[in-house]
Amino acid sequence: MEEKKRMVDPFWLSVGLVVLVGTIGGVLYKYGTNRIPGITLDKLTQIELSTQTIPYLALLLTSVALFFFAGYGLRDRIFAANYLFYPVIFLGLIMFLLGRFLTGIPLSQRGLGQVTALLTDLGIVTTAFASWIIFKENFSPRTVAGVALGLVAIYLIGEQ
Repeated sequence: MEEKKRMVDPFWLSVGLVVLVGTIGGVLYKYGTNRIPGITLDKLTQIELSTQTIPYLALLLTSVALFFFAGYGLRDRIFAANYLFYPVIFLGLIMFLLGRFLTGIPLSQRGLGQVTALLTDLGIVTTAFASWIIFKENFSPRTVAGVALGLVAIYLIGEQ
């Protein structure tokens, strides 16, 4: 009798990789925010314009523009470039990056587990609402109950 090879479902493999990479990133990020005191929105938005910083800022902006231009130019030849540099996906990734950048503020004030749980639950609630409004997604009563539990979790986790 021939035994079938058990293959890992690509969906669960990708979910596992996302979780693994995200967890490592979260731990490294928390480690870094523990080393930099007083992370605030004011400090993150401070930009010093001087003869010393302007050339570096210009180089930074130029390199970002070249990155986008080169990646966009590769879209017809490399699928990953087509995926990454599809304008709406690229904008979405920039928004994700900005959100992760701002995560340093609460992360510098609370524990990694608490901040991650709070942001995850808030993300579930706001994403479900946005997908209901924008994509007209329908949710089963069980899903609505799960989102409601997320609201309870936000309250419980946010209390200190």
